[in-house]
Amino acid sequence: MQPANVSSPAVWKTVFLCSLVAVFEGLDIQSMGVAAPGLAPAFRLTPEQMGQVMSASTVGMMLGAAAGGWLSDRIGRSRVIVLSMVVLAAFSLATVVAPGYSSLRIIRVLAGFGLGGASPNLIAIIAECVPSRNRTTSLAWMYIGFPVGGAAAGFVASLTAAGDWRPIFYAGGLGPLLLAPVLLVGLPESTRQDAQPLETPREKLAPGESSPLPPAAGVTLRLWASYFFTLLVVYLLLNWLPSLVVAAGYSHRQAAHSAIILNAGAILGSLALGRLTDRVMPRNSLVIAYLGMAASLLVLALGHGESLFAGAFLAGFFVIGGQLILYAMAPALYPANVRGAGVGAAVAAGRLGSISGPVLAGLWLGHGFGPNTVPLLAVPGLLVAFAAAISVARRPASELVGSYR
Repeated sequence: MQPANVSSPAVWKTVFLCSLVAVFEGLDIQSMGVAAPGLAPAFRLTPEQMGQVMSASTVGMMLGAAAGGWLSDRIGRSRVIVLSMVVLAAFSLATVVAPGYSSLRIIRVLAGFGLGGASPNLIAIIAECVPSRNRTTSLAWMYIGFPVGGAAAGFVASLTAAGDWRPIFYAGGLGPLLLAPVLLVGLPESTRQDAQPLETPREKLAPGESSPLPPAAGVTLRLWASYFFTLLVVYLLLNWLPSLVVAAGYSHRQAAHSAIILNAGAILGSLALGRLTDRVMPRNSLVIAYLGMAASLLVLALGHGESLFAGAFLAGFFVIGGQLILYAMAPALYPANVRGAGVGAAVAAGRLGSISGPVLAGLWLGHGFGPNTVPLLAVPGLLVAFAAAISVARRPASELVGSYR
């Protein structure tokens, strides 16, 4: 699949369809968070058990990302995405009829497995069909589907009766079922055999020249570390913010509104930081993003009243929006024949952080830490993520396949 002109209708159709997939990724990821205030009492779950249920889908997503990335290099990206949507739909609907805590965890793992297979392939498809000068901006337009889906979860929750958590999972199951046949027809196919190296301003392969080697192991490990610790904070906020708002004395409806505010910030942050990354060196946008992440966590920890919702907006803008920069870095590190596996492995490493975030928050709350303390405890992880990400952005050119600028 050769990079096309960014204004091409075919390119924008691909970006739009990928963004619809991201909508249901965002909805499912945040469904458990906005459902938690009603679901936890229904299943009589302790904070530790709720943390484990929240992390169950991310366990499946980690496995699905690795498997989906590997499989897409063999059978094609779009086929894996369609299959992922079908699996997600089946187990989202199964969540509604889970008889107890143990079965709920298993169902959420399987839903996450389906969801995880889509993520690396969305990134790879966009990277392969958009020129490098607009790649991060195009990823941003795709990626805003993620917070749109999260906001949709909060919106559905705000329309339902207090404690009624099932409609969120009905929406998360029926939507992907309707989308799957559209994707089957509309998404372009790219396989290991026909995908091309990413077009970059600094390095272009001559006709007939073989694909370069993957990056040095040290770069890959640092990329994984940046994904791990950033997604730890992202998923801690996505899953626990509504519960933290309730613990601060607000109603369930206001907690659902906090999820909408978080995702509104994420939409604007994704577009702004994506455009910035295409305009300036990625390390500069990383500095801005991670400083904003730390500031937003401090506002959430120290804020009261309306400032708590301002902190939710800032967290969405910088924490979720900043994650996009990491997604833009990964595809250009790998040649086409292993790009799906390479991006999938990085996403899988991030999913380990996704698992850890909700579990750690549940343990902290279960051991007596106050709700406002949880965002502060996540700050050290952000520092590690920033150090790892900036080291990849400043890497020697000899370590990389190409440039993501």
